[in-house]
Amino acid sequence: MTRYGTVPDGTEKVYDNGTGRKYRRKKINGKWVYQKNHPDGYIDKWGNHRKVGSGDKSPVIGKYGPRPELRKLVYGVGVNDVMIPEFSQTRTYRTWGGMIRRTGKRDPNIHNFDCYKDCTLDPRWYKLSVFKEWIEQWDDYENKEIDKDILIPDNKHYGPDTCLMVRPVINLWFKPNAAKGELPLGVSWNPAWRRGKSPNPYRAQITPIGGKRTGLGYYSTVEKASTVFESARKEQIEILIESETDLKVKNALINNLT
Repeated sequence: MTRYGTVPDGTEKVYDNGTGRKYRRKKINGKWVYQKNHPDGYIDKWGNHRKVGSGDKSPVIGKYGPRPELRKLVYGVGVNDVMIPEFSQTRTYRTWGGMIRRTGKRDPNIHNFDCYKDCTLDPRWYKLSVFKEWIEQWDDYENKEIDKDILIPDNKHYGPDTCLMVRPVINLWFKPNAAKGELPLGVSWNPAWRRGKSPNPYRAQITPIGGKRTGLGYYSTVEKASTVFESARKEQIEILIESETDLKVKNALINNLT
């Protein structure tokens, strides 16, 4: 019996010499023999066998399971613990990364927008695996968008209790103005007023579902213009309610109108 125990011939073991480089030993005739090169590839620093020329780009799995601690944090807090090949190219990953970027003042270019100012993220969603589990509960989630404003108007917190997955056409009607400005959604300055050819400084416009932008008139106050737009917007949301099949989203839309 050797100091390695009764291990049968032909057994291979991978060792780390302390520098991050891996090397192999093979049991031959009762002795452990150093193997200089792998016959058809090499052993990476995580203990994975990579075949030369195979184009193997599988994630870091290793002999003893996933190693998420070896991955760089996303925007300093996000933990990419989903070990699926090319998962970082999926819409789920991009949605998760986008939320982290928009919250916690992590990107000053986005934080300057009023709609994302002071937004926060539920710590549970720091882990990609937790967000992945939540999003996959929704039907057709790959073709939907995350929304934080329908369940709770003017909500600033992303989390499993405050967000929905909705069709893009629905999300469009609940997105606040991204750009900084004093005018509400659906209201803009009247170009004719700027040129001194109209007494009304504000105009209301709406783009109906499946249609083109339509003017709703010109008004003397921003309040009047906004009221007209919100009335037209309500009609569009009622159309969306009729076509919505997800009961949770449908009820949230109904409650949002009351």
